[in-house]
Amino acid sequence: MTGPHDDPPGDPVCWLHRLCEECGAMPVEGEEGGPCWRCGAPPPPPAPEA
Repeated sequence: MTGPHDDPPGDPVCWLHRLCEECGAMPVEGEEGGPCWRCGAPPPPPAPEA
């Protein structure tokens, strides 16, 4: 018998840093670094490297 939580977990990477800060849209593949495709907001500054 299987339950609703028996599927393997999803993508382990946190994608929140890639979302548009204004509208929450995910960037279109290959278009990262440009304005948001949905609302036109400028991209967030690059994250500092650890």
